[in-house]
Amino acid sequence: MTQTPRQAHRLATWRALREATVRLVAERGLAAVTVDDVVAAAGTSRRTFFNYFPTKAAALFDPDPELTGLLQRLTEEAPRTDDVWADACAICRAVVREGPGDLLVVYRRVAGSGELRDYPVEVHRHVEAALESWASGRLAGDALAARLVAATAGAALTSAFRTWDPATPPEEFARLADRALAAVEVHPTGT
Repeated sequence: MTQTPRQAHRLATWRALREATVRLVAERGLAAVTVDDVVAAAGTSRRTFFNYFPTKAAALFDPDPELTGLLQRLTEEAPRTDDVWADACAICRAVVREGPGDLLVVYRRVAGSGELRDYPVEVHRHVEAALESWASGRLAGDALAARLVAATAGAALTSAFRTWDPATPPEEFARLADRALAAVEVHPTGT
C-alpha cells in the first residue's frame, strides 16, 4: 500500500521519537530520561511527542504503526487447511519472522529495567486481536473457539517472549516461539 506524503511524515516522526527514546533509555535508564530529552534528540516538540505517545514507556513499546497492515496481510495470506490451529500457528510464525523485529531490539536495549519487563507483551495483544478476528471468520458462529485459538496462540508467544534471554540472538526467540506453538494442540471445533 502506497503512503501519502502525510502518512510517510507521520511514520517518520513516530520512528524518530521511538529511536530517540530507545537510544536515551539504553544510555541512561528510563528514570533519567525526560520527554524533553527525547524531543530534543528527535528534533521535535513535547506537543508532538504527546500526539504520538502517552508515556515514555509507550514510546519504547507501542507497536510500529505498520503492524496493523502486516497483521492484516498475514491473516489474508494464511493457509486455509482443515486444521485451524495449524493455520493460526503459521500466522504466528510469519509474525515472528516478519515483524515487529524492532521490539526484540528495543527489549534487548532496555532489558535491565525491571519496571519495563512486561510492557513488550502488549504487542502480543495486538497479534492476539488480529488472530481472533481471523479465527472468527474461520469458525463462524463459535466465538468461544475463535477466542480459544487466539488466546492460546497469544499465550504461546508471550511465554516464548518471557523465556527469551535478550543476550541471545533474536533467532532464539523464533526458536522458542516455534517450540511453544508446537507444544500446544488445540481442537477448536471439538474434534
